[in-house]
Amino acid sequence: MNQPPEKQITGSFTVIQSDNHTGQNPVTHGWIITAAVVILWQVFLIPGSAQIPVGCDLPLFPFPASCSLEGGLTTATRWAWSPESVRFLPKLSEYSRHDSSPLPSVAPGSEGTIHLFLDTISIQHPESYLLVIDARNISITASSSTGFLHGLRTLAQLRQADGAYPRLRIADQPRFAYRGMHLDVSRHFFPVTFIKRYLDLLARYKFNTFHWHLTDDQGWRLEIKSFPKLTEIGAWRNGSQQGPYARMAFDTVRYGGYYSQDEVRDIVAYAFERGITIIPEIEMPGHAIAALAAYPEYSCSGGPFSVERGWGVFEDVFCTREETFLFLEKVLNEVMDLFPSPYIHIGGDECPRTRWHSCPQCQQRMASEGLRNEDELQAYFTRRIQQMASRRGRKIIGWDEILEEGGLPSQAAVMSWRGADGGIEAAKSGHAVVMTPGSHCYFDHYQGDPAFEPVAIGGHTPLLKVYDYEPVPHGLTTEEERFILGAQGNVWTEYMTDESHVEYMVLPRMIALAEVLWSPPTTRDADRFLKHLEGELTRLEHSGYTVSRSHQQVSLHTDQGPSEGTLLIRATTPEADQQVEMIWTPEGDTANRQIAFHQMVVSGSGEVTARLLLANHPAANQLPVSRKIIHHNLATGKAISSSLPPVDPYQAGGIFSLVNGIQAGDMPAGREWLGWRSDVAIDLDLGRPLSFRAIKVGALHMPHSWIHRPVSLEVWISTDGIHFEKWGQCDAREVLNDEQSGGRLVYRINGEGYARFVRLQVQSKGIIPSGWPGAGHPAWTFLDEWAME
Repeated sequence: MNQPPEKQITGSFTVIQSDNHTGQNPVTHGWIITAAVVILWQVFLIPGSAQIPVGCDLPLFPFPASCSLEGGLTTATRWAWSPESVRFLPKLSEYSRHDSSPLPSVAPGSEGTIHLFLDTISIQHPESYLLVIDARNISITASSSTGFLHGLRTLAQLRQADGAYPRLRIADQPRFAYRGMHLDVSRHFFPVTFIKRYLDLLARYKFNTFHWHLTDDQGWRLEIKSFPKLTEIGAWRNGSQQGPYARMAFDTVRYGGYYSQDEVRDIVAYAFERGITIIPEIEMPGHAIAALAAYPEYSCSGGPFSVERGWGVFEDVFCTREETFLFLEKVLNEVMDLFPSPYIHIGGDECPRTRWHSCPQCQQRMASEGLRNEDELQAYFTRRIQQMASRRGRKIIGWDEILEEGGLPSQAAVMSWRGADGGIEAAKSGHAVVMTPGSHCYFDHYQGDPAFEPVAIGGHTPLLKVYDYEPVPHGLTTEEERFILGAQGNVWTEYMTDESHVEYMVLPRMIALAEVLWSPPTTRDADRFLKHLEGELTRLEHSGYTVSRSHQQVSLHTDQGPSEGTLLIRATTPEADQQVEMIWTPEGDTANRQIAFHQMVVSGSGEVTARLLLANHPAANQLPVSRKIIHHNLATGKAISSSLPPVDPYQAGGIFSLVNGIQAGDMPAGREWLGWRSDVAIDLDLGRPLSFRAIKVGALHMPHSWIHRPVSLEVWISTDGIHFEKWGQCDAREVLNDEQSGGRLVYRINGEGYARFVRLQVQSKGIIPSGWPGAGHPAWTFLDEWAME
């Protein structure tokens, strides 16, 4: 976070009501100027770019809707606060006391003045503003406190290191009304200081909504005075899951924490001063183990329960008997007393029906309400919660599972996370929608090569994929599109144990999302965005934030080389025409390193590294290095094909990645793992008949993620490619005895063989059986490397 410097420049700041405006001046009754001083120090104290380029190629995040440069610079020499401003700036003295000289009086219109013009006639949009910088003065015109804040944030980014501003005219307003960021504090708890630091980031990039995920199976984080055991018991767990999910490793360290109601009021006020609304999430009816550990009487079985140590989906949920609803209404009343947001998030996702199916009270509820199944019982649950919210003039919002059978209350809004379908369905039904699909908006996914990234839940959501996101899904009419309120970035913290890790995962992806949500599509430009991003990241680092530069990582791709057994390795850069250096180091022979640019042909085992070559780059030493270790064998670099292509999104490396000599890690991310959801046959052409004595195939077993080891591998061989004979077979039980364990495993078949063509018949798990995550769905089969000795 930026710290106040020893010397402060003061500035003249006037608030002027437009002659067109009639009635009471809302500025005097709102929080605009009180909140404005929170960021005024940014306007005067945070350096901007060293030089403003010609044209509207400006270092602004998010980029404005309309901008025109008028040439030249305006330089601030001596600034002063006007007496008129002081009565609107009750906190001004806190910022001006660093300057020992008295505050001189500056009349409106004097040179070196920042004017605020209130105009509710010409400017209709409450978040719109007009920023004009001429040779003498700076003016911001808006119709509301929020508009002034946005204008001041833009002004803060424009200030150069020497105190100058470019002469320009910016007319700006957001594309979407809902611009959100989320933070899960249940899996890992973060102190008040960090929540405020996180809110500062949101304000910097003009987000207006903070979705605060306060409860889940792993911890209840909000003080509820009516039910003190929610925090006495529910806020603490006896250990936490460690490392990648597949390892199922746990510590025994007591972990937890919660926010008092006084702390929450302070945070809500802090956000409000920055133009941010906080939407609290209280999970129900599923993801409720922490609450049930404190009050097991509101479950179907009566417990006992312990706050969960591990991540996942658990079968115990809130029961639907009347006592549960009375409990939840008291809880929600306290929540709504603390949070003035129009929406209260109730979760509603991943709610197993198992306990309801066997619960006499729930079955009686279904019978009395005429409900056909447990899906309709959840819809009934949702309607009851909306009724509670409606009595307080509020609405509910939930994940897209609340759209399932039984109907959704008309006032309820939907967050579409399982793709675009939920958003489309909700919008067509007339429900407000916030788009937050896992494909583009989940910032707990990897953003670079998993081999060089902190452990994440999986997936791959790089920076430019976020930047290219379009929140309005295809297939909606113009009328239906108006139900798309905006979008949100989600930060689930199962694998983020500290504050710097959270920052690393959101920066710079949240900056990209900010531009998606604010800027019109016609003004978005990935080249401009990337060009100025480095300066912004450097400023953030100087302010103490941890940022990721994974978007500057070189991607390494392998293909069949020009001669037998060789590999062609190509490097692709994040931006066009960037220079990259590649170094090949043969195994055990560091003296014969090979250097190339963009691509090289290699043979044998060894290591290749690649890194961008950027002249005068301010963070050259921090640019990520890409590295691949190649274990050469008889199959490496040979021709390979499959009866079915791998299934998106697990096909990035193509079928050749099975014979490129590179072993994948133990998480299903990156270019080396290929995934299928059915049986598959894979054919290898060795180029000529060869003798061999063993075949090894790498596979992944992560049943909690629907990824199961192959049931069986059969190897068939041929010398002519027409007549095949079975050479060997390896069943799953020979590879892994513990069905619950997970991670990378190797199928090995030994025996003497002689062939040119080798066929691998892979039998998948098929439909996942009952009792396992994903039951009833096709299991995934993941393969990573085929080696022959």
